[in-house]
Parts: sequence; C-alpha cells; structure tokens
Amino acid sequence: MDTSPAAAEKRENLASLGAGLFTNGVWDMLSVVVPLYGVAVGLSAAEIGLVVAARSVLPTALSIHGGIMMDQLGTRRVLAAVAVASAALPLLYPVSGWFAVLIVLQLLLGLATSLGMAAAQTWSLQASHGDTAILARFSVFSRIGTFLGPVTVGAIWDLFGAWAAFASVSLWATGIIASAAYARPGAAHFPPASGQRALSALVPRWAPHKEAIALAAIPAVAFVLAVSFLRNAPGAVQSSLYVVYLADVGWSGTLIGALVALSELFGVFGSMVAAPVERLLRAERLLLACIAASVAAIAITPLIGTFLTLLIVASAVRGIAQGISQPLMYSVLGRSVPVTTHGKSVGLRNAVVRLASIITPAAMGLAAEAWGIEASFYVVGVAFLVATAALAVAAQRLSSPDA
Repeated sequence: MDTSPAAAEKRENLASLGAGLFTNGVWDMLSVVVPLYGVAVGLSAAEIGLVVAARSVLPTALSIHGGIMMDQLGTRRVLAAVAVASAALPLLYPVSGWFAVLIVLQLLLGLATSLGMAAAQTWSLQASHGDTAILARFSVFSRIGTFLGPVTVGAIWDLFGAWAAFASVSLWATGIIASAAYARPGAAHFPPASGQRALSALVPRWAPHKEAIALAAIPAVAFVLAVSFLRNAPGAVQSSLYVVYLADVGWSGTLIGALVALSELFGVFGSMVAAPVERLLRAERLLLACIAASVAAIAITPLIGTFLTLLIVASAVRGIAQGISQPLMYSVLGRSVPVTTHGKSVGLRNAVVRLASIITPAAMGLAAEAWGIEASFYVVGVAFLVATAALAVAAQRLSSPDA
C-alpha cells in the first residue's frame, strides 16, 4: 500500500467524502420515515411536530461541546463513536409507538446523527482550508447521500413496512463506521489521546465553551450563524409537516421520499456551480438570495400540493438554492476562524441550526393545530422571509463604508 503523504492525504479526503455522504443520508432518511411512522401510529400534527423537534434538543445544548471534543480528541474518533449509536438506535423505533418513547429515541438519535454530520463537516473544513471548490465537492457527496437516502427509505416503507425502513437506516449508518475506519491511522485530525485526556474532554467545561461562543463576535461568523438559522427553515419544514401534508392529500411514501430526494439531487448541481457563481456575486448576497428562494419554495406547498409537476419544480428550486448556499456558508466560516477552532466554529453553527430545528417544526405544529396545516406553511414562510430581509438590511449596513 502506498504510504506517501500524497496517497495518505488522498485516502483521508476520500474518507471524509464518504462521511459526508452517509451522515447526511441518515439524517434525511429519518426526516422521511419518522413523520410517516408518526402518522402510522396515530400521532396528531402537533405531536409529530414535537417528535421531529425533539431530535434537535440535545444537539442544541451539546453541539458546541461536540466541536470542542473534535478539536481535543480528533474529528475521526468522535465520528466513529457516534456512528455506532447512529447504526443501533433506529432499530428501536418499530417497537416504540408511544409518544413519550419516541421523544426519548429522538433525543438520543438526534444527538448522535447531528454530531456525526458536524464531525464530517469539520473534517471537510480541516482538509479544504476554506477553499470553496473543495468544500463544494464535499457538498456534492453529501447531497448524493441525501438524494439516495430518502427515496430508498420511502420505497422500502411502502413495500416492506416500518421494520425494514428503519433497518435500512441502520444499514446506511454502517457506512459512517466504514468511512471513519478507512482514513489513514496517523491522520492529523485523529491525534492520539490518553484515557485520562479522553475522559477529561468528555466533561463539558465553561472555558472552552466561552471561547467558542466568543467566535460569534467575529462579524463573518455572526453572519454565518444568522444565515444558518434561516437556511434551516426549509429543511425543518420538509422533515415535519411537509411529509404529513403530502401524505394527507394522498401521495405515497415512495413519492414523498422521491420529492425530498429530488430536492437533494438538484442540490448536487447547486453545489457544483457554487464556486463559479461566487465569482459573479458576493457570497453574502448570494447566500441571502438562496435562503429567500428556498423558503418561498417550501412555503407554497399547500398551493401546489395536488400538482405533481409543480411540486417537482418547487423541490428543484429548493434544492438548487440549498446546494449553492452550503459550500458558500462553510467557505465564509472556514476563512474566518483559525484551523485549530474549526470544531468549535462548526459546533457553534450546529447549535444554532438545531435550535432552529426545535423552533420551526414545534411552532409550525402549533400553528397547524390553531389555524390548520395549510395556514402553518404560510405563517412560517412569511416569518422567515421577513427575517431574511432584515438580515440583508443589517448586512448591508455593516458592510457600508460609513458603518
């Protein structure tokens, strides 16, 4: 086996791409199968919204700590640990049809899968040094995972039922384990650690959390955090009442999974053109335009819910916008902080994203209970579009020479 530095670096890059493919695929597979399972066991729209939101509770609280552990123990070590949980926990869902038990499972699996995605993202940042083109390649592989995962699990749900669907999620998660194992043993982002050091890193401490939170004082980081919150809205809607609404109007699990997967497929194309488009328009403006397009494309779902062609077009628009924005966002973040704090910066960003993943489906579920599921799409859409416009104004003022 070639042990040259170039070959070792290539091996690690391939492993990080695999990590992106499988971690993101698992997250989106659960985004389809958990709401379908909630409908199957008779949960209300509000309960499904809370179940979906629950998987982001612990990541909101512990994402920063997860990033700190990556900086201290090594990204690949953390990835390997959470991959095992991501493969085991889905098998418990089919025997857990009660609301309270589903909440607990979502808490645990949400933490494992979220930290898995964060570890893969951190790995790509460390390997790319903030280069948009390299990050776009990682984004493409991530989108391939989020394309294949939902359509696969939706079809398995329709053909074989809940047990097979959740088993397919576990099988997909074993790819994360394989990716972590494939990287070179002496990788720079997998430093050796004594048992005492590892135990110390597992215990949350205020000092490194304070350092991570302080990164938000960097204007570019603060902008990325705000963008991350807003950019998460379409995904949070898609993983909750979007699935429920389309199921209610009569679309099958296979078709719903295909629509989610189609959005991710177009995200691949969006990621591929991110670097060239960035040369034509400032990254900040392009990010905000992508967010507005993505939010609008999901908010109009009740208007087009019975027209398959329009649902496909909306999925394509949403996917392209999300695909372009992902590498841009990480490029801005990677260039704004030292490489030794990449784990902290990704953890901080993910904490904000997971907070949005709690607020959006929970608020949307409550809005659906109060005014109906159709109105909840419009309420969330208008709220996030107004917030995007406000961020655009704030960003313009900060970048003004007179500011």
